[in-house]
Formats: sequence, C-alpha cells, structure tokens
Amino acid sequence: MEPTPKQAISAIRVCAQLTRVYKRIDLVRLDERTRNVYILADNSIEAEVTPTGEILWL
Repeated sequence: MEPTPKQAISAIRVCAQLTRVYKRIDLVRLDERTRNVYILADNSIEAEVTPTGEILWL
C-alpha cells in the first residue's frame, strides 16, 4: 500500500512545517487500517493525513 499523490504531498508539507520550527520527526507511517499517514513529532505532536490530502492535527 502506498500513499496517494495528494497524501504524499500533504505529508511532506507537514514534515517541512514541523522541521522549520525545529521539531524532531519521530515517526511517519501509513496506517493500513485507516489509510491515513500518521506523523509523530517531538513525541507529542500528532498529525494524520487522509487519502484526500486533508491534514488532521490530533
């Protein structure tokens, strides 16, 4: 399973935003159950990117 093109671009955008403010990216993973890309930064900031590219800050 691979991320959709919109999802991949949004995930890169989230990672770029986080590293721009010096947040460490701990985990980027495609959740096969929900098909969302899960991003964990600094062990406390969580985001998910849906297959349509929508970004959900958790």
